[in-house]
Amino acid sequence: MIQLRPYQARVIEESREAYARRLRAVLLCMPTGAGKTVTASTVVHGSSGKGKVVWWLVHRRELLNQASQTFHSLGIPHGVVQSGHVSNPHALVQVASVQTIIRRLDDLPPPDLMVFDESHHIGSASWTTLYERFPRARVLGLTATPWRLDGQGLGNWFQHMVLGPSVAELIENGSLSRYRLFAPATPDLSGVGTTAGDFKRSALSAAMDKPQIVGDAIGHYKRLCAGKRAVAFAAGVQNSQNIAAQFREAGIPAEHVDGSMSVEDRDAAVQRFRAGQTLVLSNADLFGEGFDVPAIEAAILLRPTKSLSLHLQQVGRALRPAPGKDEAIILDHAGNSLIHGLPDDPREWDLADRERKKRSAPSEVPVRQCDECFFVYRPAPKCPQCGHAVEVKAREIEQVDGTLEEVNRDAARRAARKEESECETLSDWQDLARRRGYKMGWAMHRYQARQRSAAA
Repeated sequence: MIQLRPYQARVIEESREAYARRLRAVLLCMPTGAGKTVTASTVVHGSSGKGKVVWWLVHRRELLNQASQTFHSLGIPHGVVQSGHVSNPHALVQVASVQTIIRRLDDLPPPDLMVFDESHHIGSASWTTLYERFPRARVLGLTATPWRLDGQGLGNWFQHMVLGPSVAELIENGSLSRYRLFAPATPDLSGVGTTAGDFKRSALSAAMDKPQIVGDAIGHYKRLCAGKRAVAFAAGVQNSQNIAAQFREAGIPAEHVDGSMSVEDRDAAVQRFRAGQTLVLSNADLFGEGFDVPAIEAAILLRPTKSLSLHLQQVGRALRPAPGKDEAIILDHAGNSLIHGLPDDPREWDLADRERKKRSAPSEVPVRQCDECFFVYRPAPKCPQCGHAVEVKAREIEQVDGTLEEVNRDAARRAARKEESECETLSDWQDLARRRGYKMGWAMHRYQARQRSAAA
């Protein structure tokens, strides 16, 4: 029996209502750590119980293993379609690598339901081929961040989006860990160009693979989270190898992993990390998605990115709660939080195309710290978090000898909760949204959430 949290039951019901309106494709948007796999497994279990053929489609081996393990734990019989696995074409449920199943379409009965995990990748050729090959199949998309770097909206594939709880709500109810975030001045990326919407990989790796990068990752690890298990996100393979080597030289057990390693070597490294034999596990583009280790106590960001999705995926690795884990530590040596904001900032998601906006290079973004709530923001007459007016001698974050400054938001959270507790009508929420500079959609979402909570 699958035990669902109230918000998980709600999004399933909203998804079913959308299908009842004869919509083909529904997108389920839930933050990293909210339990998207378990939630969607309820839909899979119900469909297969009615004799329907279900394909769960992923683009990474880690995601495939995660889904298969969840299905095993929930008692959902399934086959696995991936190179190196013995397939079972007669199983109603197939957990499949997109790259593999597209070569075996003639060996399997057509699906009645396709679940696309990490659906913000759906624009790729192989995903689109599957989407278009079976027009009669219903589609359920799963994502924490329904944004693509090219600005193309997921409304080109999905007719309806069901929104789960926000990161702030999940932290508040204990479903995600509270965190402390330390943010440096941004690294110098003035010579790094852009390709496909993000920094050019080779130039980025070279820019970040320097001992003088702002903030000494090893020193801050020792000062702020010594002895804790941390995942480091590097800008490239060589960069990641050097990071691990430098941690080991400092007496901290560390390893590097990347996609070119054998499956056995990667799994062994992850297991040593889970067991606490390795304290720092550095990687290059491997653990942004599908790496579910709740015992991760810290995230070390050394990979600047223009992708909000990638940033939130990386930070989300450390936010999963675990026994004995009071909080997560985020060491942002990449300056990503200065571009994309903090993990629990309110964000408005929709399916529409986005106008692509040119962002300043991270090294060009000046930073100010509010004297009242310590919120970090780009210069403005007033703090966008608490409204405190900037004084002539306002204190700004200064980077001295690579020291990271903590982003302390406890006071702001207490003030925000007090304001929200006083909201009763939709008009109250809309007034609060105006004061904070939020969109009206946020007010409606919070008002409806309060109404559902009161009715429960």
